[in-house]
Amino acid sequence: MVEYIKLYFQWHIILLVFLGLSIIILATDLGIERKEKAKLSSIIGIIFLLTIVHTVERYLCEETNDYPNFRFVLTVIKYIGPQLILCLLITTILKSKKINISIFILLGIEFILLSTSQFTHLVYYITPNNVFTRSYLGVLPFAFSLLYLILFVIVIAIKFKSERFELVFLLAAALLCVIVTILEALDVISAQLNTALGSAILFYEIYLFYVNSKKDSLTGLLNRHSFVRDLNNYDDKLTSLISIDLNGLKTINDTLGHAAGDEALITASKAFAQVKEYKFKLYRVGGDEFNAIVFNATEEDVKRIIQIMNENITKSGYSASFGYVMNNENYSLDDLIKLADSVMYEAKKNYYQSGDYKRNRFINNEE
Repeated sequence: MVEYIKLYFQWHIILLVFLGLSIIILATDLGIERKEKAKLSSIIGIIFLLTIVHTVERYLCEETNDYPNFRFVLTVIKYIGPQLILCLLITTILKSKKINISIFILLGIEFILLSTSQFTHLVYYITPNNVFTRSYLGVLPFAFSLLYLILFVIVIAIKFKSERFELVFLLAAALLCVIVTILEALDVISAQLNTALGSAILFYEIYLFYVNSKKDSLTGLLNRHSFVRDLNNYDDKLTSLISIDLNGLKTINDTLGHAAGDEALITASKAFAQVKEYKFKLYRVGGDEFNAIVFNATEEDVKRIIQIMNENITKSGYSASFGYVMNNENYSLDDLIKLADSVMYEAKKNYYQSGDYKRNRFINNEE
């Protein structure tokens, strides 16, 4: 048995490194939901348990003819475990409750087929002298693995289609799992799907770390760092820059408290982001300051974007000041920012001079 303990580390050293790195990343503040972090932690735990199951199953296979029924149980776990991990990964990314339930129902059907196969001999079974034998549906576990992996690839392609770098990164991990599954089905390699899944988990966590470094932690919008980066990356595609400032945030913080101020920022962010007809990226760049980079739009389009944003924020009971500049001249990026801010500050000045702020029900604490 001591020899198999040594073999355990030889077989799974790469996977254990992946799992260790994943635990370190999860231990940091990624800014992800607690449920999502708990699900990823569960996946890491399942992968670790599967490495132990694989080693014990190999020991029972090679060193003893005893306990065929126990070996069968371990074999069921060995096959169903990676598919459970894939289902958890898919449901972590995909938020559709109906589809997620359907996925686990399918997994449950497969589990019933595998766990009863010792008696039905439909998929595989262990003979009394401890020989593993595939039956009529012997490739079923690999077929299900491929099905879940294809679904995983589709989910990634749909979910991250707008982020090319992230899409390539995650698809590479998913396709690695597909290749490994095919090779295992052909008996070219053995029990390497766990390692591939471990790499997929690590890639996904790195993706989360990368994405959350680009986002504002309060509103979920892109942050100032992303704004500066995108200005430089998209300077040739940028047609307009919109500058936005939430009116009265300081008064809300001073009179109603910072929790109310945070609520105002979150509500405003949702109101600004609800414009779906036009292509633009929205950023929170400061306390009450927002920017939008608009692509492939006319000046009338930009005015319409601002009009919809203003209508949305007004309906929420808050107000904002807007300014924009078209990228029609040979402006530098600094010029664009200054010109858009200048127009916005003029609008903000007019807002306070008009007395509109006195009628804001949140600022006056009437409700």
